[in-house]
Amino acid sequence: MEGEAKESTGITRGQNAVHALPLDWGALARVLGPVVDRIDLARSEPQVLVVTSDAESAAAAADALVGAVGVRDIRVLAVSNSPRAARLLKSAPPHVVVGAPAELAALLRSSTLKAESVRAVALAWLDAVLGTPEAEPLETLFGELPKEGARIIFAGEITPAYEALIERYARRARREAEPAAADAEAPLSAEYVAATPAGRASALRRLLDALDLPQAVLYARDERTHSDASRVVRALGYPRDAVRVVSDASAAGSGEPLVLLDLPASRAEMRTLAGSGRTLYAVVQPSQLDSLRALLGGGAVSPIALVDAAERARGKDAALRASLREVLTSGEVRREVLALEPLLEEFDGIEIAAAALRLLEQQRPARPAALAAQRPAMTALFVNVGERDGVRPQELATAVSTSAGLPGSQIGKIEVRDTHSLVEVAASVAELAAGKLTGSVIRGRRVQARVDRPREGRPQGAPARGERGDRGDRPARVGPPRGAPRGDRPDRPARPFERGGAKKPYDRAGSERRPPRAAGPSRPRRDDA
Repeated sequence: MEGEAKESTGITRGQNAVHALPLDWGALARVLGPVVDRIDLARSEPQVLVVTSDAESAAAAADALVGAVGVRDIRVLAVSNSPRAARLLKSAPPHVVVGAPAELAALLRSSTLKAESVRAVALAWLDAVLGTPEAEPLETLFGELPKEGARIIFAGEITPAYEALIERYARRARREAEPAAADAEAPLSAEYVAATPAGRASALRRLLDALDLPQAVLYARDERTHSDASRVVRALGYPRDAVRVVSDASAAGSGEPLVLLDLPASRAEMRTLAGSGRTLYAVVQPSQLDSLRALLGGGAVSPIALVDAAERARGKDAALRASLREVLTSGEVRREVLALEPLLEEFDGIEIAAAALRLLEQQRPARPAALAAQRPAMTALFVNVGERDGVRPQELATAVSTSAGLPGSQIGKIEVRDTHSLVEVAASVAELAAGKLTGSVIRGRRVQARVDRPREGRPQGAPARGERGDRGDRPARVGPPRGAPRGDRPDRPARPFERGGAKKPYDRAGSERRPPRAAGPSRPRRDDA
């Protein structure tokens, strides 16, 4: 460990450390607790950087850190969306920034994230990206960060790739690793249910319903997980001593089945929890499966098919069952299996998922007709902006959706004409949509909207009297073409223009046409006389 000199922020300089722990975001928050506690709240700038493998991991890590800081005014930012993160870094700089290497390096290059203010960097379980092109931005990242900042590395297992990472970026780091397990210890086995952190309580309820255990012990080390598990147990009506929720391995006892809601911190703690001959279950994230295997010492890890979900799937539709069975037996899902295997290599439903994707692609052409049959009756709105105003259909759809609060299913075809537009909306909300849209501004012009009710003899969409429309709005001309003689028109009799009882021809301007002068002797000119 290097020197213990203190920065003005209170964060220790040069305190490099490596923690060999199973992937557990609650453990990350506990280890980083002392570093976060020394953040200088008077300085509104990023002081701690946490590097994760992807955006989902960044969100999970940030959630665990928010739970750890509690009510303290320590702001945490998950870089799960780059534009949002860049805007917040400028308007309200957080104290802790969590993100993947590429996103963090891009924020540093654009100077949106100020490197000089960072005093500690944590690399959190980068097993999935080490040795791949996704780890290359780490070079840019550490090239910009201050050299004296603390480096804290979390790893499920110290592999050669991690050794190279430690040698390059965290030399002379203190190592906090669990002692190696004795060779005589037999590997443990467990069954698991995959769930996201937000869906852990729901997965626990379904697991308890499926197993119907008269007694069990739930291991929840994190405070929030402990609280969620306790609520589930109470809601299911278990007696106080039938299903216990514990946060300490020493209080788990032995004999009853054990459900892991949080992973133990070490293999030794797992052995304490497992006891002798205890049945083990786990509710874990898919990314934690490797850590679970390592904690079990290489034993079998198998998924649980929850009964209620399987029954619902079987009971929905006989035709769907037949279609899935046909795709599975045909053996035509090899490509889908290969595509999904990296993500779902341990899921028992991978072939069913691949068959469902195959059916989705086959049925996609039939979906528009089915959706059209379900659409409500539509009515057109007349809107006084069109091509001359530079408006586009997407802008009109957004304006109708935001001003009137209509979902996309209640907005139909949009036709932009020269001076106005026609927007189809559900007939039941047409008057409301027109009222809400009127008064809004599109392309700098105040909008006037009304329900377009066509009058008899005027097609829908044609402007009413006094409203100027393009020539495409005019109804087709009825009768003979222009220029036909009036007397030849079959739709009405000829109307002679008469003066003094005599029929005289007139030109188009209405003036009388003089008959041609009769032939005869010419009138002598004045100069001839």
